[in-house]
Formats: sequence, C-alpha cells, structure tokens
Amino acid sequence: MNPKEIKGRQVHVAEVLFALAILTGAARLTGYNGITYIAVALEVYGLFYAAVSGGVSEALGKFLKKRNAREQYRYVSGMRRYVLLSQAVMGAAGTALTLVLAGRIAEKIFRIQYSTAILVVMAPAIFLRAVSESLSGCCRGEGAELPAAAAGILRQLFLLGFGMLFCRLLGSYGDKVSRLLVQKNFASMYSGVGIAMAVTLSELFTALFLLLICGFVRRSQNRTPWDGVKTRASFADSVMAVWSGRSAQAGTQLVLILSLSFGLILCGRSAENGGLAVDYGTYLAGYGTVCGFFAGVVIFLLVPVCGKAAVKMRREEHRYARTALQSGIHVGAVHSFFYAVYLAVMAEQVGAAFCGEQAGMAAKMFRGGSVAIVFAVFAYYFSRMMLLVGKKYIVLGAAALGAALFTGFSAVFLRVGKAGVLSLVYAGLIGGGAFCLVTGALLYRQLRLWTDWLQTLAVPAGLACATGFVGILLGRLFTPHLGDAVAALVCFVLMSALYWTALLLFRNFTEQELELVPGGKVISAVGQMLRVF
Repeated sequence: MNPKEIKGRQVHVAEVLFALAILTGAARLTGYNGITYIAVALEVYGLFYAAVSGGVSEALGKFLKKRNAREQYRYVSGMRRYVLLSQAVMGAAGTALTLVLAGRIAEKIFRIQYSTAILVVMAPAIFLRAVSESLSGCCRGEGAELPAAAAGILRQLFLLGFGMLFCRLLGSYGDKVSRLLVQKNFASMYSGVGIAMAVTLSELFTALFLLLICGFVRRSQNRTPWDGVKTRASFADSVMAVWSGRSAQAGTQLVLILSLSFGLILCGRSAENGGLAVDYGTYLAGYGTVCGFFAGVVIFLLVPVCGKAAVKMRREEHRYARTALQSGIHVGAVHSFFYAVYLAVMAEQVGAAFCGEQAGMAAKMFRGGSVAIVFAVFAYYFSRMMLLVGKKYIVLGAAALGAALFTGFSAVFLRVGKAGVLSLVYAGLIGGGAFCLVTGALLYRQLRLWTDWLQTLAVPAGLACATGFVGILLGRLFTPHLGDAVAALVCFVLMSALYWTALLLFRNFTEQELELVPGGKVISAVGQMLRVF
C-alpha cells in the first residue's frame, strides 16, 4: 500500500464515522421507530449494492492501473466503457426490481408496513451507486486515489444537508397526518421518506462529481485510446475480469449485510407480539453507532500499520513485517480494551446522552455488548491482513461462519429467551467472536507469528479494568452535579489520562512499536518526560 492508498482508506473510514454520526442525528428527527423503517430500505439497498457493485471500484482500479502501466490505452478505454455499461444495466435492474417488489419486501418479508414508501423513494439510489462505483474505479485506475475517496465524504455532506432539509419538511407534514389519523407512526414514516430522498439525491450529486473528476483526469493525461499498444478489450472479458477481482470482497459484504437483514426480519416478525420496532432502532442508531464510532477510531489508527506491514511483506522483509503486525495487534488491544471498559461502566451516562427516552434499553446494550468494539477492531485487522497475503476466500468463509452463528443464535434467543432485541447483541458477540478467532488463528498460522501475550493483551486488559473501577466512582461523583453528557465527557478525559499514564509507567510499549504506530513520537516524548524510556 502506497501513501495515497493509505490516505484513501483512512478517508473511507472517516466516511463511515461521518455516516454513523448522521444516523445518530437522524434518530433524533425520525424517532427510533423511524430508524427501523429506514433500516429496511437501507438493508435492501445494501444487499443490491453488495451484489452489483461491491468491490467494483477497487477491482476496476487495479486492472486499469496495470493496463495503463503497459500503455494499453485502447484496452483501458474499452474496459472502462464496458464496465460502466454493465454496472448501469444491473443497477437499473436492481432499481426496477425494488420498485416492483417494494410492498412485498416491506410487508411480507420484513413485516414492517411503514417502510414501503421509504423503499420506493430510495430505489433509484441502487442505480446511481452502481454508476458512481464504476466512476470511482475509473478515477483510481488513472491514479486519482484521493479524489475518489473524497467523493465518499462529499456523499455524506450531501446526505447531511438534504437529510436535515427534507426530514424537517416531510416530518412536519407527517405530524399533521399523525394528528389527523391519531397514529404517531406516520410522522416517523414521512421523516424516513425525507431521509430516503436525501440518500437518492446524495448519490446523484456524488455520481456527477465523479463524472467531472474522471473527465478532468482523462484530459490531464493528454492521451487518446489509440496511443500505446493496440490491444482491444471485449465486453465479456472486461466484465469477467472485474467480477473475478471483486467476488470475494462482494461476497463478504453480502454475507454480513444478509446477517443484519435476517436480524431485522426476526425482529419484524417478533414486533407483532412484542413491539420491538423502537428497540431495534435503538440497537441500530444507539448501540450500533456508539460502538461503531469507537471501533472506527481505532481502525483509523490501524490503517497505516496495515500499510507498513504490507510494504514490508512485499519487500520480503519478514522480520519487520512480523514486528509491524504485532504492533498493530498491540495498538488495537490498547485502544479497544479501554473503549469497551469505558462504555460498559459509563453505560447509563452515555445512554442518556445519546439515546434520550431509550436510555435504559441502550444502557443494557452497552453493558452487555461493549466488547463488540474489541471484536470489530480485530475482525477488521485480521481480515485486512489476510487479504493482503492473498487469502480472500478464507476471509469470506470466516465471515459466512460468523454470519451463520449470528443468525442462528438470534433466532434461538428471540424465540426461546426473553431478552428481546438484546438477543441481537448477544448473538453479535458470538458471531463476531467466532470471526475474530478464525481469522486470527489462520493469520498466526500463515505468518508464523509469536506474541508476548502478557505485554500485548494481559497488561492493557488489566489496566483497562482497573481504570473502569475508578470510572465507576467518578461517574457516581460527577453525574448528580454535571449531568449525564458532561459527566460522560469528563470521566472519559480523566480515565484516558489515568490509563495512558499507567501504560507508560508499566513500560507497555517498546521503542520499535513506537516507531511504527500512529502517535508513537508523542508517546515517546511523554515517556521521556516521565523518565520511562
């Protein structure tokens, strides 16, 4: 991974973090039952995206780079055109299928009738996303990594602006309809339609932006398709080449989204008797966004470590590659352990700050499922490193195993137990834990890694737990006087300072690790001030 690719992946992680923040804000406008209605449309959209366009941008970019390096510009021009055409056709088919089956999908499969209109409005986004992914791949093929990655941030900015506008406009109309019909769910439904309109428009403007970038990049290259070697691409060869390159990544995305969809289907079927619509919205926009944000911050820090390890492996410097890999595991453990403990001990304060009326349910999810942060971080790290060594189908198999366990245990817990939507939290821990164990064990076996488990895992875990006990006392001290939100922030700062000071005093970092990890120079400088190093 070169510096541009590393920055591009970090931008993609930032895009996900931005999307989680928008989802949290949308819950305030639509209500948590509205988030459940939107979730139906988002997961159908995600399924079509994974099936049609998942991994197309990266696969197309790699093929175009190779052909450009060989000066096969005529082949590049044909491949670009054929892939864009095939993606547009399949995206249009996905949009048409969604429009025709929207009612059956929402009411018969998910059994959430208020999602039908939202699904219809969001259906054109399937076609637009297919086109934009192809255009993003074209940009990457010409070396424009950062503009293609920045389009994701631009997509979220459009979504934020249009979402606030249409959600408020249609939400006010929905309030009138709800008062007229004495049915509060219509207000959430119309607000969800506003979010769906924002998604579609954001995809439209993102596609237009990428089209302009592609045109600018191609003009700056100052070459014609007839330059270089006279090799012509065929439609079948172009499409099959991209699909073979994207198959494992698309399959992994599809498996993970399918597991979420099955969870929503199970909740939708249980909602007729248990009223789980609001609770599922809390699970997605409360528990999911907070845990996802913490995990995303750690993943953002791990991306450069993955890049350094990939460079060392490419140069066959196996010793330094193993050091980089072990440093990434250590960094992931240090950060994720602390965030998981913090969220567990401050569950009530964080739930009240982010989830309002659903604070009680959110606190139960945080206490019982904060370890999902650890699983999410290591699932990303292990799977990413397995992909870098060429074991993409092993990652797909591990993802399928985790998804199957999540779906199976969700069904068992929802039908047998009385945990309600907490069943999805517990099943997620089982599925995510299995995914981490499989990918981690295979990675260690593949690269013959050795880890000092005491320094890497035991010391950070012990210090995180000790800091958690202090956090409980701080929470009881500050919450009555400062309120939940301010107390959660103050406790986070104090617990972080205590935790990192303890790590330095225990000499938990080596000088080699500090040279590889982000922020290593700052940690080293503080350690020298404390006369640790």
